[in-house]
Amino acid sequence: MRNTRVAHSAPVNDKPRPRWAPGVVLQSGYQIAAREFAGIARKGGDIPYLSHLLAVSSLVIEHGGSEDQAAAALLHDVLEDSSVTAEQLVAELIAGGVSTESARLIAHIVEATSDGQQGQERSPSTWRERKATYHASLAAKQSTDPSLLVSLADKVHNIESTLAQVRAGETLDEIYQHFNSKPADQQWNYESLHARFATHAETNPQLRRLVTRLEHAVREVFTR
Repeated sequence: MRNTRVAHSAPVNDKPRPRWAPGVVLQSGYQIAAREFAGIARKGGDIPYLSHLLAVSSLVIEHGGSEDQAAAALLHDVLEDSSVTAEQLVAELIAGGVSTESARLIAHIVEATSDGQQGQERSPSTWRERKATYHASLAAKQSTDPSLLVSLADKVHNIESTLAQVRAGETLDEIYQHFNSKPADQQWNYESLHARFATHAETNPQLRRLVTRLEHAVREVFTR
C-alpha cells in the first residue's frame, strides 16, 4: 500500500487564549461577596446564596463579559442585601488593589442592577411598584450599558432555577410562597423583563443568547 502523508494536528500548546485572565478585580469581588453573604441561603432552602452569585458571574463570563462585569455580577446584590454602601464598595475594591476606574464601574453596575434603594421596605405592598420602577430603568438605558448583561444574567439564573424546581414537580404556589408575590405577578414581572431585554438585544448582540434562554424558561415555567 502506498504511503500517504498524514496531516499532523496543531501543537498541544497552540490553543486559543481566554479573553482575559482572572486577577485582583475578580478576587476582590469574590472576597466581598463571600463575606457579606456567608450566612445567607437562597429562598426556600439551605443552598448557600453564594451559589447564585457565582452562577450569575459565570453566565456573564460565558456571554462575553469583562472581568469588571464578572466581579459586579458577584456583587450585584450587595447594595440591596447588606450594609455596604456604593461609596464603601468603591473604597474597599480600591483598597484590595482594584483600579479606581474599575472600582467605580463595578459600583455603577451594581447600583444599576439593584432593585430598589438600600434600606427600602421589601414587602408584598411595595413589590409591584419596585418592579415597575426597575422595568422603567431598564428601558431607559443605552443598549451598550455594561449593567444590562449582569442584570440579564441574574434574571436568567433566577428563572432557570425556578424551572428546575417546576420540572422536579413543585408547583408555582409552592415555589413562590417564600416570595413577596404570587405566580401571576411573577409572570408579569418576567414577561416585562423579557420585553425590555429583547429590545436592547436588537442592537446589542451580546445579549441575544441569554434573552432567548430567558424567553424559553419564562414560557415553560408559566404555561405548564
